[in-house]
Amino acid sequence: MSHHISEHPSLQPFDISEYKGLRGKNFYDMDPALQRMVERYSETYSPSHKQAMVDHIRKYGELVGGILDELTEECHKEGKYGEVIKYDRTGKRIDFVKYSEEQKLARKISYDHGVVNLDFHPEWKYDFTHIHRYALTYLMNLNGEGGVACPLAMTDGMILALKKIGTEEQKKKYLPLIAGKGSESHFMAGQYVTERVGGSNVSANRTIAKKLPNGKWELTGEKWFCSNPGDLWVTTAKMEGTNTVGMFLVPRIKENGELNGHHILRKKDIIGSRGKITVEIIYDRVEAEEFGRPGHGLVNLIRYIIKTSRLHVGLGSCGNARRSVMEASEYAKFRTAYGKKILEFPSFVKTLAEMQILQTTNSFVNFRSVHLTEISHDAAEITVPLLKYKSSSQASYITQKAILTLGGNGIIGDFSPLPRLHNDSIINETWEGTHLIITDHCLHALQKPKVYLAFQSLLDELTAHVGEISELNTVNTIFQEKRKELTHCLKEESKDWKDMNRVYIADLTYQVFVLAELIEQTVHDVKAKLPTKYLYLAKGYAEMVRDGMEAPRKKDGVFFDPKALETFLSF
Repeated sequence: MSHHISEHPSLQPFDISEYKGLRGKNFYDMDPALQRMVERYSETYSPSHKQAMVDHIRKYGELVGGILDELTEECHKEGKYGEVIKYDRTGKRIDFVKYSEEQKLARKISYDHGVVNLDFHPEWKYDFTHIHRYALTYLMNLNGEGGVACPLAMTDGMILALKKIGTEEQKKKYLPLIAGKGSESHFMAGQYVTERVGGSNVSANRTIAKKLPNGKWELTGEKWFCSNPGDLWVTTAKMEGTNTVGMFLVPRIKENGELNGHHILRKKDIIGSRGKITVEIIYDRVEAEEFGRPGHGLVNLIRYIIKTSRLHVGLGSCGNARRSVMEASEYAKFRTAYGKKILEFPSFVKTLAEMQILQTTNSFVNFRSVHLTEISHDAAEITVPLLKYKSSSQASYITQKAILTLGGNGIIGDFSPLPRLHNDSIINETWEGTHLIITDHCLHALQKPKVYLAFQSLLDELTAHVGEISELNTVNTIFQEKRKELTHCLKEESKDWKDMNRVYIADLTYQVFVLAELIEQTVHDVKAKLPTKYLYLAKGYAEMVRDGMEAPRKKDGVFFDPKALETFLSF
């Protein structure tokens, strides 16, 4: 029998024919953990401030799930990535980065919404607090880097540094450019620190800064990773005749209208974060301004620029992971295999539940760390590098798991954002320090008596009422065991042992921090006589810590509890 091709059985609709993904949904409304963080960290706000903040965040959740999701997809196609334009039509060197219209519009929408510059919007009458600022950052990263999130981080750091250490003249000149409402420079503040010779070891870099008679500086050298080449950037160089690293501000265009003395050599071919470009640059007598006290270059770089970027990496990685879990969960509603929905397979449900537990708990500790930073808590010296490391590595794990839940469709770039999210997670693992560098910073902080004491006090505070809730006994036992092990590692083991096992110590610190946070979240609801989902999360995470990530789950644990599984899959 012959068939018309359009009527052939193989071309009829099937299980995912109606699968649309997540576009058009409000990503804030879909995220109960984020809503909880916003609510809890704004408890002391006035009702009008809280409502205005929630409305602003919710509106951004709508934009991220709608037009920004669409633009991000469009500007991550061949021919849409940025390109370097070396010369204009007359042969004049301009060293200009040209982005697609979709990329520019995505930046403009987020910039105009005030994602890092809301306090420069005259109509905003309240403080632009950390929970507000970083809830927006987290939401942005649900779309992957998109050329916006990385520039956002660098612009955020630049704004903070200008506020804290910029001269009055620098504030007057540059803040309207990078933060002012109506500025045409949408997240065009860059960061040029790394050199081939130094890598993360900034003090080994060779670029030299020479003081000029007019008070400015002249920079000569090269920079290997120039992220987000744009209108203004922060850079480092050794002051001539010394080994002291200074931090400097460099505008792309000098005051006389001429191109500053830099040569863009080429665009780097990196595996992720491709929405914005990264280049290599030669400094040929670049004109720069000292940024903060010249002798405090490294200190200020870490305190304002690097620290801000690390906060963004933590929240950004968490956002990448959140979108991955959302995509896997949405796909599972449609897909069938061997005659039944994939959600009917216990092994699939276990995988999805574990992903959800890891991502949700990571959200809680990231926002805790943001809060610690805002109140200048000494424990933030541990949590910021810790979460830069752990959030990014965990995001790579979760995005890979999500890809596998979609099977072959997971590796198709125009089927879902998962391949982009995965590649961006790997970039986040390397940006602002690899695991060995970052865990060394974490270990160093843990061994500072004042900082260590602050971290221990934080753990005590978070777990102060755990003994009042018998359901948390097992969780508390695991918490105490891990805390004791961490103390032993730090106090009893040799320096060489700690240096060799710094990643293990960081993982242990993270587990202790998360368990304490989950205990606090559970106790909060129980004491307020509220129904809580967080007891299941606490038990699930504790079970994973006790038995291992890939271990079989025990029959008497939460993974065999239908109500617990339903809770995990509802986030």
